[in-house]
Amino acid sequence: MRILCLHGAYGSAKAFRTQLDPFVSKLEKAGDVSFKFVDGQFPVNPPEGFGDYFGPPPYYRNIDFDGVDGLAKLVNNLRANTEGESYEDTLRSLLKGDGAIPGKETIGKTFDRIKQYLDEDPEIDGILGYSEGATAAASYIFHETQQEEEHGAPRRIKYGIFFAGWPPSKVEEDKVKAVLADECEDMIEVPTCHIVGSQDPYLYGAMSLYGVCNEDNATLFDHGKGHTVPRDNTTIDELVASIRKTIADAGL
Repeated sequence: MRILCLHGAYGSAKAFRTQLDPFVSKLEKAGDVSFKFVDGQFPVNPPEGFGDYFGPPPYYRNIDFDGVDGLAKLVNNLRANTEGESYEDTLRSLLKGDGAIPGKETIGKTFDRIKQYLDEDPEIDGILGYSEGATAAASYIFHETQQEEEHGAPRRIKYGIFFAGWPPSKVEEDKVKAVLADECEDMIEVPTCHIVGSQDPYLYGAMSLYGVCNEDNATLFDHGKGHTVPRDNTTIDELVASIRKTIADAGL
């Protein structure tokens, strides 16, 4: 079993591997699971004032935006966003206006790159993402489902592991839409594990992602902290057990 790992926005494979080291080392110890960390395909510079937060370069994204204006709009919306009556209401406020969601051609590049990694490595059967990487991972699971339904292409991803994250996007009638639980019946059916922090200022994003996954095989793990990855031994032991359950739910 091998898990493809997608870092968050303004991250890199090397930095993400370091970030997840306590968790990865514990899960790999049994020798039956391995991880493949990859750089996002879009080199970027962090927004003004955020350089120290993301650590040393290089920086990449897994999902590009249609021009600088689209990226700037999303960053500004994040800074100004207020909480709505539901997680989905909050997301609708964040994604309002043109440019806040990547276009069809742009998201297609993300899907093509992920498929390339899968084609190159037949041992990959799961996908893991942090923040933006979780969105890319979940969106690809939807994409695989569409490809199976429309073209009979077999699905490769058997389970998903999402650290924080945002709701996935899907292409529908040549337009890219955010998938929100109160707007559609689409659902991620493969087993998933959602690692969230109750103190995360962007918790609404992670919970909106959880909301579009099949509750019968979606595990919610709250580490009680912010928009980060847990590293203490007790939490890591509990997290590994939760992810082992998700993998077992996938029949592996």
